[in-house]
Amino acid sequence: MKRIFLLLFLISYSIAQAQTNTVVFELTDNLKTYNSQNCLTNKTDYSKVFLGFVKGDESDIKNFKLVISLSNEIRYTFNSYSELRNTDPLSWLEGNKAFQQFKYINFAIQIVLPNNKKETQNFSVCLREISTNTIVTRSLTNTTKNKDYIEIPISFATDRNDTKDTDLNERFGGKRGELQYGRTIVSIPYTHKLGEIERPSYWRLEFSEDPKKHIMMQSLQKQHKDAFFNQMKTRIAKNGKSTFLFVHGYNVSFADAAMRTAQITFDLRFSGEPVFYSWPSQGSTAGYMVDEANIEWARLNMKNFLKDYLTRTEADDIYLVAHSMGNRGLTKALIELMNENPELKDKITEVILAAPDIDADVFRRDIAPQMVKKIAKPITLYVSSDDLALLASRKVHGSKRAGDAGKGVVIVKGVETIDASGVDTSFMRHSYFATTSSIIADILDLMKSGKRAPFRETLEKVSRENVIYWKVKQGKN
Repeated sequence: MKRIFLLLFLISYSIAQAQTNTVVFELTDNLKTYNSQNCLTNKTDYSKVFLGFVKGDESDIKNFKLVISLSNEIRYTFNSYSELRNTDPLSWLEGNKAFQQFKYINFAIQIVLPNNKKETQNFSVCLREISTNTIVTRSLTNTTKNKDYIEIPISFATDRNDTKDTDLNERFGGKRGELQYGRTIVSIPYTHKLGEIERPSYWRLEFSEDPKKHIMMQSLQKQHKDAFFNQMKTRIAKNGKSTFLFVHGYNVSFADAAMRTAQITFDLRFSGEPVFYSWPSQGSTAGYMVDEANIEWARLNMKNFLKDYLTRTEADDIYLVAHSMGNRGLTKALIELMNENPELKDKITEVILAAPDIDADVFRRDIAPQMVKKIAKPITLYVSSDDLALLASRKVHGSKRAGDAGKGVVIVKGVETIDASGVDTSFMRHSYFATTSSIIADILDLMKSGKRAPFRETLEKVSRENVIYWKVKQGKN
């Protein structure tokens, strides 16, 4: 049974299986167990607390259901033991101010054994707050000492459906769901190459993930909204008061988005708080039309998340980064948010729009001018004439895309356009913002120094037909 960092409670029960098997769960920190006499507190060292079998085996359970509650109205349900393992109930406690407002937490457990015998148990554990002037948070990062990889903790928000799958790569699907929050740890091997997301390859006879060779998700914990933002605020305060939000594009799974965010974080040497928003993309090339509908549907959730992200994290520097179709959601959500809360523009440091799959005419006429006026902060647009994904989108829609530099670069007053043509040699040439060293270097310079395009050494000025834009210098890929 794997060690699991979980709740602060004792689940202890015994079940007779045809007078042979006995299953006992216990939550312990190896020094003490938690029960109605041994209260849970806000000072408990949660990193040492885990739920495990004292006797028995997980195979002894056919069905598992756990309901934890603080009152009739405040409750959380786990419908499988794997869901319990992959969720962070601590965040739920903190988000509902359990230690400040409640004396007990109640547990209702129901399991079904392989012989279809049903067992239930109900019990309570006392809660006690210990006065302190220090904000106590739980570190979600295990030590990487003696490991062959580096761990990157990342925060996420998603309105994908929770599949409850124990395979982290399949945990969130392509269907629409409620807005959820959490933390994931993604590992990056020491052999990582700049701009790459190393994954198993059949050509190399690699049939499973290996953290020594591949970028992969190591853990995932869902969090209650309040705990999510409170803990993020604390981390940002400790780590330079800087954060970026990444919104992925079409044909991207949740796991793909998590690994891309980790790769960007590592390659940019970003020391602040990395966050990604994952909307219900189908993660397949055939799902383009569904993705178009889903990014439009996700706009309201994205706007609500952006409002909380900008107001509750108290960061000094907030960078908003979108790629491909994700630009549709981010730009529209931002404009709507600025219409409702114009004061939030002061929270934004920079907006980076990479290869936007947006109608170029709509972008020039409607989106970009409104963003320039309402956000009044630097906006950088990366475009390329080599982008085959946007070329395909142009053929589907019958109109040029904002990220397509072919037949004329999109220029809008107040937006710095960077032409990345010629820097990407990959198959689709669509993810150059994160895969090519020259663009990574340019974004790194932008974030670290705040220099505008005329002063970044990676760029050269282009003046054509009375318009000015910037081009990535060749030979620096």
